[in-house]
Amino acid sequence: MIHNINLRYKFFGDFYIGDDFLQAGETTLNKLLNTSRQFIVPIFQRNYSWQKSQYEQLWFDILRASKFKEKQNHFIGSIVYIDMGTPAGRPQQLLLIDGQQRLTTISILLCAIKDYVQKFDLKTKFINLAKIKNQFLYNSDEIDEDRYKLLLNVQDKETYIKLVDDILFTVNKPATNIIKCYEFFYAQIEEYVKQHGQIDDIYTGIFKLSLVSISLDKDSDNPQMIFESMNSTGKDLSQTDLLRNYLLMDLTPEKQTRLYKTYWKPMEELFGEDIYKNDVNKFDYFIRDFLTLKSDTGYICKINNVYENFKRYYLDNNCEKFAVLKDLFTYAKYYACIDLLQEKDDELKLYWQEFKKLDSHVVYPFLLKLYDDYSHQILIKEDFKKILQVVISYLWRRAICEIPTNSLSKTFATLYQAVDKEDYVNSIIKAFVFKSSYKRFPSDYEVREKLQTKDIYHFRLRKYLLEALENYYHKEPIDLNTANYTIEHIMPQNIEHNLSWQQMLGEDWQEVHSLYLHSLGNLTITGYNAEMSNKSFWEKVNGESGFKHSHLKLNESIAQCDVWNKKAIQRRTNILTDIILKIWKYPEF
Repeated sequence: MIHNINLRYKFFGDFYIGDDFLQAGETTLNKLLNTSRQFIVPIFQRNYSWQKSQYEQLWFDILRASKFKEKQNHFIGSIVYIDMGTPAGRPQQLLLIDGQQRLTTISILLCAIKDYVQKFDLKTKFINLAKIKNQFLYNSDEIDEDRYKLLLNVQDKETYIKLVDDILFTVNKPATNIIKCYEFFYAQIEEYVKQHGQIDDIYTGIFKLSLVSISLDKDSDNPQMIFESMNSTGKDLSQTDLLRNYLLMDLTPEKQTRLYKTYWKPMEELFGEDIYKNDVNKFDYFIRDFLTLKSDTGYICKINNVYENFKRYYLDNNCEKFAVLKDLFTYAKYYACIDLLQEKDDELKLYWQEFKKLDSHVVYPFLLKLYDDYSHQILIKEDFKKILQVVISYLWRRAICEIPTNSLSKTFATLYQAVDKEDYVNSIIKAFVFKSSYKRFPSDYEVREKLQTKDIYHFRLRKYLLEALENYYHKEPIDLNTANYTIEHIMPQNIEHNLSWQQMLGEDWQEVHSLYLHSLGNLTITGYNAEMSNKSFWEKVNGESGFKHSHLKLNESIAQCDVWNKKAIQRRTNILTDIILKIWKYPEF
């Protein structure tokens, strides 16, 4: 049966692209594999990534198909490949463009069936070991890697081959997704046989699977356009998948391998296994930041449009693939230092940790440009650190003064344009200081006024603030996220029935409590929050776990007080504010 194939609109396997029609045939798995041919997953394609929800659905489809009438099949999608020809003395070489996840999953299921049949020496009307191997898994007349009907990419190849050969235990670093899929299917087979006493239904269901097989001409068809147009029923392609294939797909196998191994694979290793796991991942954010720093206008694209914007950048700038991959890899290394904390310089790493605590990703395009200048020795390390501290102060002061953040993206997307490389540090400081209105760098006066009564307890950076105040005195900093410390209200949150506290605060205790409860001066850190609770001030100071016995610097001034009232809170707020203005300084040039 022949179909016209529309690559923009899919109706049970019918596609066309523009005005060009491709020929495609409906086939079964048996017809697809039961001949001397080898499906090859190109080096640029993503690793096997189907999760339980995908292969569980395939399992249910197979069981349902096993009940179909003789000529009724279950359609599972399409297989798109480039026919690379049949080299002399070798099987036909078919380069998979789409459908590799589906074909790999079915092959893993066949391995599970093979192993179960072999373990129990099963022979039925439909199944025997040789038939499974020779029809679906091996090219029986071939040797070496040509033996295998499916050859996965470099990360998955060893695990899959040794699974087929039943020597999985010899794999050093198994591909976990393949192992999980195999274990799922093997467990399902065991359970099915336990309930039904036979395995033939599973095998019958596999024979009932039908696909649309689309063969592309390696010289005349456009595999990249076809790949983008496919909308398979499996796992959606991520922005990263599309970008990788765009940069590598239409190259010769030799160039693909060289560029993949030199640039793309090292980038994958920088970002780790999560690079393909989520709909939006850190690599997508990196690409967006890369595009922003390359933009003359500071344009920031939507995260779900990263791929389309990258293509536009690539075409508008007449990029060459080797050069753009090299450029991407360079900035990816900077990004890994900044966001993934892979920095080897201990001093710089402390700054990157600060930015992580501030949780302000919008600054990254600017930081990446700074890092590039630092890497090329245009910016010396001491000046680099000075600029980073100014940026941190700018972000923190704006946060404490509750200035809306919606302008920050544009501010940092265009800030590098203000750099004078002859006067690097001062040019950036001037750019910050001369900002006004909603882009302003808050002054000492504005910060001090804000801190008098600001609710710090519900401030998103409260731990960062109190941690920095404590560490101002320490050579060995503490980390509130890992240490066993919590934030303590000195004047308790509930004093409605606490006569001791009401008397200490005075006649206007309700007003004082309402205004200063969550203020900076009334907060500290302790390891004994539960023990202190609503105790009197004297007990909080002098008790067994009281402030007099604390080794934390933040608690020293509290321990020296005889009373805790409005004046005491205001006095401590001013003392801590003095330190804050030293930590997050207003810049001078």
